[in-house]
Amino acid sequence: MIRGPRLVLAILAILSATACSDNARNPSPHENEQADAAHPVSGIDWHKGDIAAAFAQAKKEDKPVFFYWGAVWCPPCQEIKNTVFKSSEFIALSKLFIPVYLDGDTPQAQEAGERFGVQGYPTMIVFNSAGEEITRIPGGIDISRYNSVLELSLNKLKPTKALVQTAIKDPASLQRSDFTQLAYYSWEQDNGALPEDAPENLFKELSMYAEPYDEVASARLFMQYLVAASKRNSEEHPVRIQEANEQLRIILSNEELVLACWDTLAYWPEIVEILDVDDDQRAFIKNLWQDSVFALRHDPSLSVSEQVAGWLPRLYYHFKETDAPLSAEDAASLKSDLADADTATENAFARQSVVSQLSYIYEKAHMNDEARALLIAELDRSKAPYYFMSSLASLAEEEGKKDEAIDWYRRAFEASTGTATRFQWGGSYVRALIRLAPDKDDLIIDTAASLIKALEDGDEIFTGRNYRVLKRLNTSLTEWESDRTRDALAKRFESPIESLCMKQASGSMASDNCKALLGEKAAG
Repeated sequence: MIRGPRLVLAILAILSATACSDNARNPSPHENEQADAAHPVSGIDWHKGDIAAAFAQAKKEDKPVFFYWGAVWCPPCQEIKNTVFKSSEFIALSKLFIPVYLDGDTPQAQEAGERFGVQGYPTMIVFNSAGEEITRIPGGIDISRYNSVLELSLNKLKPTKALVQTAIKDPASLQRSDFTQLAYYSWEQDNGALPEDAPENLFKELSMYAEPYDEVASARLFMQYLVAASKRNSEEHPVRIQEANEQLRIILSNEELVLACWDTLAYWPEIVEILDVDDDQRAFIKNLWQDSVFALRHDPSLSVSEQVAGWLPRLYYHFKETDAPLSAEDAASLKSDLADADTATENAFARQSVVSQLSYIYEKAHMNDEARALLIAELDRSKAPYYFMSSLASLAEEEGKKDEAIDWYRRAFEASTGTATRFQWGGSYVRALIRLAPDKDDLIIDTAASLIKALEDGDEIFTGRNYRVLKRLNTSLTEWESDRTRDALAKRFESPIESLCMKQASGSMASDNCKALLGEKAAG
């Protein structure tokens, strides 16, 4: 493999060639749809063998491995595929590693997800040629930064877990590239990235050490510190953060830093609630926060989905203070922005991300009728309409329309495709029946039993996302179980699971997970 300065020169040569090509052009929406339908992403030479073969090839060629886990229905996955993966820079960089594309419904995807600690879609991990994890790259950052982080990972090949240990023991020894890698790590998708005894102020300290080297990395690390603190906050154990005001002012007053921290600033406005400040200071930060993000909502460096996210802090703060609807001016402006985003997005796969975001923002704006109309209109156009049917079900359930919600949950399950996807959507339907129509004993048991029967070969039912779906389903059924349903559940749901357990190889992840599941059932 090319390392060190030679790798940097190779990367720069490739990027220069692609950036200066006179023949480069953007494919039409129709061409994009054909590429998406025929192949995960055109232009990238995705590995065609299994996972073991990918690592074997990486070892033989001394190349890193880039793993992508996703699903056709997943909006953030389509965001990555239609922005990052179609950029000439990423396609050029892909020649320097072994790219592996795993759809959640393909063989080995669930087992691989379990083995590598994948929590959700999309997940992107870089491994070195020896199979050691280097880093996880988050979505929600702009294309140029994504490619820069990937380039850094390929160049340095320092495992993030090793950097975390250094950060805890000797942060002053970290280099500029180390701070960048830590600042752009996908912490939300890796529960094991930080040791249990990691200091609560680790990211704050890293932000301080990074500031002389990289202002952007420092800002992102500081925002990660606030996100982590906000997640710890609860009524039972309130968290109050001191001395954050000045750093927030600096970040929110700098357009470059606002854009660099968009994935936190657009989506975590509730952070202001944990600041240990007086009411006037909190009001000032709220106004600065929403105004700074809102002002950049049309920035061309942001994707269409991320641009409209500029409304989210404004909506959060408005409805935190009042139940009154938006002003007529704000409502008209919001509808105009969202309509423009809808019109601008023609590719059906790209629309999976954009329409999901638009409906979410309509709901946050308390415009449920607009959200519903948008989702219904998309059903005939979407390549994965069952995802939007689930959104319609959630909307109806939130409004107390039980029959309508159940109907949408059923239709979503029936329309879903792919082994893992159907199992997930079926589990969602059963849990909805338990919540909304708990007296429908036969329907609940019949549907739950059919889900297990569909996976009766035991293929990956006890690993990855499938296992998490099974655990949630098992918990819901256990809580719903009564004297009148116990025998039927034992015969048609529990016994088949026990039989599948017997088929798992002793000592395997699937076997261990199955034993844990049966242990929970016995304890319950």
